Amino acid sequence: MTSAKDLASFARDVLGRRKFVAAIQREPYSHVRTDGSVTVERSIGGVTILLDGILRTTGGLMVATAAGNADSDVVDAHSKVRVPPGEESYELKRIFLTPLEQKQFYYGFSNQTLWPLCHAVFVKPVFRSSWWQTYAKVNYRFAQAILEEIGGEEAFVWINDFQLALLPKILRELNPHVSIGLFWHTPWPTVEIFRICPWRRDILEGLLGADLIGFHRHYHVGNFIDSLREEIGVVVESEPLSVLYRKRLTKLIHLPTGIDTEEIDRVVQQSQPISRTIFQQDLGLNITSKYLVLSVDRVDYTKGMVERLRILDRFLEKYPHYRQQLTHLMIGVPSRLAIPAYKTYSRKVNKLVQRINDKYRHNGWQPIHFVARPIERNRLFAYYHLADIGLVTPLDDGMNLVAKEFAIAAEPNKGVLLLSRFAGAAKDLYSAIHTNPYDTDGSADALNYALNTSQRERQQRNADMRRVLEENNMYRWGIEFIKQTTSENLAQKYL
Repeated sequence: MTSAKDLASFARDVLGRRKFVAAIQREPYSHVRTDGSVTVERSIGGVTILLDGILRTTGGLMVATAAGNADSDVVDAHSKVRVPPGEESYELKRIFLTPLEQKQFYYGFSNQTLWPLCHAVFVKPVFRSSWWQTYAKVNYRFAQAILEEIGGEEAFVWINDFQLALLPKILRELNPHVSIGLFWHTPWPTVEIFRICPWRRDILEGLLGADLIGFHRHYHVGNFIDSLREEIGVVVESEPLSVLYRKRLTKLIHLPTGIDTEEIDRVVQQSQPISRTIFQQDLGLNITSKYLVLSVDRVDYTKGMVERLRILDRFLEKYPHYRQQLTHLMIGVPSRLAIPAYKTYSRKVNKLVQRINDKYRHNGWQPIHFVARPIERNRLFAYYHLADIGLVTPLDDGMNLVAKEFAIAAEPNKGVLLLSRFAGAAKDLYSAIHTNPYDTDGSADALNYALNTSQRERQQRNADMRRVLEENNMYRWGIEFIKQTTSENLAQKYL
């Protein structure tokens, strides 16, 4: 199994004196002032947590937008601060957006244009020129922030996700010597969907400023190539898979992200045994049923929360003997409520929870407990270990790290992962029980099957998933991405 030490050694050998810079929209740590004191809040976003883990191992610099109301109070003259607090291992350089920039860049173009465009969930994207202009402006600000640190020198820059699609080209034009890798963590849509974007050519040309573009799944790579052929015309090379455009070659790979399996094991072991009593005290709930079904999401229309609730409703109709025997704990972190589609979706989820609880409530029991707040990450791992079923039902998802974390944290003799086939993680977690969340009856039957699997089957499924996840962990993913971007072969002794 590849270790943090392997990644650190590899990065040191391959990058040498080159600076390592990671660019991401959301900062991993924000400083928040409450009642006169400043506290540090950690981001719950999967991509941000992933990159934080990489940078804590390799050192370097992360460039991200500020999120805390006290962020400006703790940075130096170059808008930098050492993180994580108490374990300082890398620098965080903050970009401070104005309220209008935040509204148009983040809540506008990123999450009302690109997010629905990239996810096949039938939410109509919104296209506004003012949002696009601010999106381009913020991407340029990222380039300026990076250049303040690297100047015209050689460096390795790892750009992340759809919020920074224009950054590779901008950075390439300002510093031709930089090695640029971009990882696109969301799905890439089919050409028929992508072609409706008025700025599709600008986005594609922006991305092709990178030396390498990574996706989670091979079919996302295929969709991307189709878009390139349709919109700008490229020459596709097969060995290695790459595209030639305006005399520049960009390599394309599919490289599913991994997780830090050792960290999860360590947290679970340290928190054992967590009893049902402690669990209930944590959440302020009274859960007395035999079976615990757990889900953890941001409240987002891509996560299939409405479909999941309909599945549970149908399950209790078809299998009434589970009434009062099963409870679904649904942890849903409020997200992007400044966006109308998210506000509407949140209300829909809450109403459906209430309706189902009213339908089945009996003698103090209710089927669903909805916890609408973030739970500390290490505590979540302990909850995963306690649960009988992990229910992960996205309608479209680039990866879904919750599914992978559950597979490692679950009690091997008890936990069962019921996973949407539309999650990118389903390709790696082929030993999970897969389901189609649009198929309400079929998914209700799959939940019944999951609850009735033998201990031997549970052990085998969990062992298979653990083997895959340990072999393809976060550190191996980091090594492979750096290796592919920098065209170095030194990685083999670390893999």
